[in-house]
Amino acid sequence: MSSETNNRPALSKLRVPFGEKDGRLYRPETVDRGKKCGCHCPECKVPLIAKCSVAGRFYFAHHRGAECPGGYETALHKMAKQILLDAGRVWLPERDVLLSFPLVFGETLSETLHFDTREVHFVSAVSEKRLDNGLTPDVTALLKNDAELHIEILVTHAVEENKSLAIDNVMEIDLSWLSEETVLDPVALEAEVLKSAPRWWHRCSLIDELPKVHAVREALEARVPIEIKRLERQREREEAAKRKKERAAQQKEERRQALIRKKAEAREPFEIALRNLEQVESMGWLTLGERLAERAKPRLEEIARRLRFEPEKWPTFMDVSVQREWVFKEDRRLWQSAVFESLILDKEPGYIFSVAQALAYAEKAAGVREWALKLSQLKQAHLKQPYNQRKDYELRGVWFLTPAENNAIRSPYAVVLSYLKKLCKRGVLAEERPAKTFRVLASGPDIWTAHEKEQRQVKAKAVRAERGRATLQALLGDIFPEDEKYQKVEQEWRARREDVTQRLDYSVNDANAIAAAGHETALFCLSCKRHQLPTPINECPVCYSHRVRVVELTEDYLRTLLHRLKCMP
Repeated sequence: MSSETNNRPALSKLRVPFGEKDGRLYRPETVDRGKKCGCHCPECKVPLIAKCSVAGRFYFAHHRGAECPGGYETALHKMAKQILLDAGRVWLPERDVLLSFPLVFGETLSETLHFDTREVHFVSAVSEKRLDNGLTPDVTALLKNDAELHIEILVTHAVEENKSLAIDNVMEIDLSWLSEETVLDPVALEAEVLKSAPRWWHRCSLIDELPKVHAVREALEARVPIEIKRLERQREREEAAKRKKERAAQQKEERRQALIRKKAEAREPFEIALRNLEQVESMGWLTLGERLAERAKPRLEEIARRLRFEPEKWPTFMDVSVQREWVFKEDRRLWQSAVFESLILDKEPGYIFSVAQALAYAEKAAGVREWALKLSQLKQAHLKQPYNQRKDYELRGVWFLTPAENNAIRSPYAVVLSYLKKLCKRGVLAEERPAKTFRVLASGPDIWTAHEKEQRQVKAKAVRAERGRATLQALLGDIFPEDEKYQKVEQEWRARREDVTQRLDYSVNDANAIAAAGHETALFCLSCKRHQLPTPINECPVCYSHRVRVVELTEDYLRTLLHRLKCMP
């Protein structure tokens, strides 16, 4: 209370509001005027003169002397005690009694009892009674239950700490905030002293030792052993749950490690084939295609002579780019020419052939890579396994291969089927039975007519491009290099562009395959721009770079992936 008291504003320098006569305080309007009032200052004991101003306001003034600086405070303090003694009653402050018992694990059992403010009447009351400990409260009252109530009046000085601790049942009434109008109003001042003014307890066994408090304390104390047992059982359950969770996590990790070992054992017979797959899917196919084309050049020239067209003007319907056509050992023009010449070119419209027939001609003309056929047969053998039955066909695969590997494996049958479906889009074939048979729509002469028309269009575009280039060269001078050098630079640029484009396509395909397999995150390598399944080792399995990060495979990420890859350095 001392800090609060120190922050209070200073009281107004008022005249003495009450005069003292025969041990009692009187208001100026209740005594005779002038010296006849017989009152003196409660502070300095100088006689007072009762006066009335022109405005009709009564007041006391010191006789033949300056106004007493402490007269106001002392008069208010004594008047408050007089009001209490005359009324024989007071309103007690409210009080919260906290009952608390320590338990275990830092827990406590507690309950708070709230007692509202209430009015008590005095059996007797005295002012300034000296107690056995030598301290003197402002008012000491005896209550009906034979308990003593000590009241302190705060006007300028709060109760000192030693006094508040040494005296039991001490309440303090704060009158330091009362205005001049309230002090001079007898009814308002009495209401403030008895009930309305702020008040609080220092010590109060009067309430703390009530039978109700004892009963609640005993009930809480009786609950302590029960609560301790409950907390101990709860702690045991928590520890058991924690141990169970740790065991489950350990078992999960053991199962994961066992699955990794099992996958490694299952992959071992196919490691060479999988390394070939990884190589051809990443960078190997870019150079492999050139070597195949060079190796197939004599046979391609023989086909061109037999079908009577120039090798440089190879028909587009026998040079269709098909996804993962590397399953065949030779250039795609060889096996596509064999299929086209044997089953389409010399057949009448309406002729029906099967994909199996086309595959037989393709395998005879180009052959199939053994490791690709081995992986294809492995995947086909696992497609009907129980763990694949609940998945869409596109998501089915071998359990010990990654989604990217499963997505990259393709059978020769599927490659030939893709080629035939692309011929359907050109109007050459029609699919009779899905993925089984096809029907020829165009005759040989119609096909060659379309080829000649296409070649004329290509030639016309080349002529226009050459004319435009010549025009620019004439306008800009020698900016363009020589033809051979320019063509070489252009070829190198196109090769680099195709290389980058294909690598970006691989990255997008990897991400979509991982997401389609049900994974929400993937490992993205900032060096080779490839996506892989997250692994405990923070390393890219393709280029062995440590510049990797985990990405979330959201719909927005997959939709904008290609564009963002193109914008990356």
